[in-house]
Parts: sequence; structure tokens; C-alpha cells
Amino acid sequence: MISEIYYSPVYSGVSKQLNLLDFSFKNSNIQCLKSVLNKNSELKENKLVKFIEKTYYYVKIAINKYSNAFSNHLYSQHALFTILAMKIYTKSTYREIIDFIDVSDIIKKYLRIKKVPHFTTIPKIF
Repeated sequence: MISEIYYSPVYSGVSKQLNLLDFSFKNSNIQCLKSVLNKNSELKENKLVKFIEKTYYYVKIAINKYSNAFSNHLYSQHALFTILAMKIYTKSTYREIIDFIDVSDIIKKYLRIKKVPHFTTIPKIF
């Protein structure tokens, strides 16, 4: 008797791991943060703002807005995942990226958040 296992742990555990280069983003550097903080820089030409726009757009396509219908709806998964991608892109820590978002009203506007999440919220979505 031949039994075929279609949903074996080995089969379902193998998935393609994506990185930021798969979304046509080049290697990051800390200069993006400095150019956002510089008031003389043109915001439409900023690499970090473009990164946030593209990431948020792709995340809206890929995942649901909230993980559960009964969640408290403070932060969407789109915004939290974009913050996580920003953390990886800028090579900063969780606290640094949250402090940076707290200072920047433009990034809050792009992420559609009013209040910045606590730095422990970001690893939970990871």
C-alpha cells in the first residue's frame, strides 16, 4: 500500500526566503536617516521615503490589515511590517527606529499612524 503525504512537515517547512533585494531595493546605508533629518533635503527624492512607500504598498497586497477581527486595531500589520523592514534597511535597533519615527511626522503620515508603537511591539510581529 503506497501512501502519499501531501502535507508533510518537510514539504510545508520549505519556503522561499525573501530579502529586501527581492523588492528591488539596493543595499542600505545610514545616510538615509541623515538625509531625512536634514531640513534642506528634498523629501520626494529621499531614498528612505521611497523605500517606505514601496514597502507599505507591497505589504498591503501581501498581508491582511489586522491579524484578527477582535484585535484592538491600534496599529495595522502594514505599518508594523514596514517599521520592521525600515529597521533592517537602516541597520538600526528597535529602540533607535522607534525614536526616529517618533521624531519624524512625515514617516508617521506615510505609515498612517498617530501614536508610535512601543519598541517591544515590533519584534512581536517578526
